Amino acid sequence: MIKGVYTFIYYLLSPLMCIRWFFKSLKPPKYREPFRQRFGFVKKHKDTDLWIHAVSMGETSGAISIINKLITANPKLKIVVTTTTPTGAKLLLEHLGDKIIHYYSPCDLPGSIKRFLSRVSPKVVVIMETELWPNWLSHIHERQIPIILANARLSESSARKYSFFKDASQSLFSKLSHVLAVNEADAQRFVSSGVSKSNVEITGNIKFDAEFPQASFDEYFPYWNKEFVWIAASTHHGEDEQILQAHKQVTDAIPNAKLILVPRHPERFESVAELISQNGFQLSRRSKRSSWDESASVLLGDTMGELLFAYQKSNVAFIGGSFVDIGGHNAIEAAYYSKPILTGPDYHNFQYLFDSLIEIEAAKVVTNSQQLAEQLIQLANDNREAEVMGEKAKTFIDKNKGALEKVVTVIQSTLFRV
Repeated sequence: MIKGVYTFIYYLLSPLMCIRWFFKSLKPPKYREPFRQRFGFVKKHKDTDLWIHAVSMGETSGAISIINKLITANPKLKIVVTTTTPTGAKLLLEHLGDKIIHYYSPCDLPGSIKRFLSRVSPKVVVIMETELWPNWLSHIHERQIPIILANARLSESSARKYSFFKDASQSLFSKLSHVLAVNEADAQRFVSSGVSKSNVEITGNIKFDAEFPQASFDEYFPYWNKEFVWIAASTHHGEDEQILQAHKQVTDAIPNAKLILVPRHPERFESVAELISQNGFQLSRRSKRSSWDESASVLLGDTMGELLFAYQKSNVAFIGGSFVDIGGHNAIEAAYYSKPILTGPDYHNFQYLFDSLIEIEAAKVVTNSQQLAEQLIQLANDNREAEVMGEKAKTFIDKNKGALEKVVTVIQSTLFRV
């Protein structure tokens, strides 16, 4: 009943989705090509081994690690990968090129997903993290195609939302053949939501196994070599004001302190640039070399796919999405580069990760701009404390490696059985 209502509402909203895609096709034009793909109109394939779905850059990065390991073991595997966003598609094609076939993900309408499945004909479906669509799961399950949820996460707040529709949720989750959870707490929430306990395995987080690039200190921005530089990464609307307030306090205490501000979504680049100027800061933009100036107090990270380089340029990392009701973002990259980590109080999307980092004193919670500024000033003035926090963060990453091998083993064994 609930699935029927959901599908009916989806049909009603589909004209608005088309209008949205049309306007997005005007700027940037990257949305123009996948318009037909959103409704399952893709090429016909024979003997597709795997369909792997990832939403955006974070999930795509994990998918790339899995695919590289699978292809190394079996170069003849035929893999179709779908992403939801152009940024995910760009990252995928840059790293894998013609080793895979890429499409934009079909929308969750029965006709679209049935058409996509008929044309792609996958033997196994791998969904990254927790991208669960009722019609997708229903029609994949009807065709008796195994569904693996890899690097699976289910926050406490998401589990509560699913519990409001208990019967529908249990029907949804029961269609998953394997849930490869990142930790014990997530595994328990999946079982409580309707996944058979025998289908849940704790494999860890494959992002711990990622090998991130090492850049020269000047590669991202050729200035600020001796200054104290901090980064506010993946920020959302409502956070930038607090971050800039904190930076004012930091520069009052440390006049040559610098900030790299990286909004989560590219459509906010212009408004954040205006906000930085309105707050009286001299601004450089990563995307515009003509604006680069060593006297700038703030660098706006207004490019995609370069956050890792920004982390390497920084002395301390604040993880965005945690001063507002978003739930935080992944801190693994910052920890990998041995950065002391600061977060706001709302990090429920990565509860286990932040709780672990806080417990070992590799990360600290700040509740407002005042506390953020105080911690930044303290770390700027105490190099040893900052160094120890960063070392503990990197050690935590190293100790948690090994998930990728477990996930790939499950996928390979599932492929072998079909």
